Amino acid sequence: MIKVFVMFLAVLMTFVIVTDGLTAEAAAAKLATPKMVEQVNYGSDFTHPYNKQTSTIKVHWTSVKGATSYELYIKGGKYKSWKKYKTVKATNCTVSNLARTTTYQFKVRAVKGKTLSAYSKTQTIKTARMDFDKAGWEAMCRIVYHEVGQMSGSMWDKPIVYVADCVANQYVAAKYTNNPMWKAYYRNYKNVQDIIYRSGGFMSSAQLSRDGANYSNVSRRVKQAVFGAVYGKTHYNGIANDYNVYFWCNRSYKTNSSKIAYTFKIPWGYFNVWRTYWG
Repeated sequence: MIKVFVMFLAVLMTFVIVTDGLTAEAAAAKLATPKMVEQVNYGSDFTHPYNKQTSTIKVHWTSVKGATSYELYIKGGKYKSWKKYKTVKATNCTVSNLARTTTYQFKVRAVKGKTLSAYSKTQTIKTARMDFDKAGWEAMCRIVYHEVGQMSGSMWDKPIVYVADCVANQYVAAKYTNNPMWKAYYRNYKNVQDIIYRSGGFMSSAQLSRDGANYSNVSRRVKQAVFGAVYGKTHYNGIANDYNVYFWCNRSYKTNSSKIAYTFKIPWGYFNVWRTYWG
């Protein structure tokens, strides 16, 4: 009887040890959930690669201990439901061939063999209305800073947004929507900084510098307004972007388009208010 009891204890101890071992292995195999890294919005190609902002988004997430790869999923545009975009070993993935000014959602999970982590929280990122490089971004910010960005007081919040819209709208109309009025005027300029610095419609880089409108002086609110204008996304103080705005000065333009009308459309009165500043 005692011998049988001892054998029973031995079998029980073996079962406990094996069970504990399996539990430890299972715990070791479990993967943490990766976290999406917040997009960088201003003056960087971290999330939106330069000159590819209309078609490319670079997604980033945190590394997971023990993971050998990551599965990135996408939804938006032609992806009507969640679809695995790619499996990668890195903690980032460049997503290409996207639609211009379109919102996309992303989520990721870690992989080790047959073990999968939970999905990360969903991240939403939008492609741009226009492509630009670092010099183009700085040129847009500098001209908005020069025209209205140095003005203090909340009454200048809407003008800052609308002047940013003006700059982006002209370039988008010429390069992407083929508006005939702008296409002919801008056909010799390959990028937005050339249009701003060389077309005569704005100001040269030297003139902006003489007036203190260097990029180092550009305020965050101007960068927010320009970001909203180029990404088609309200981003500064909840002020909606206006994509029918093309001018902010009091010059007269011959056009049959009812959309070319900012000279007569300002947020707080008629043009005589602006004439005080631009005369």
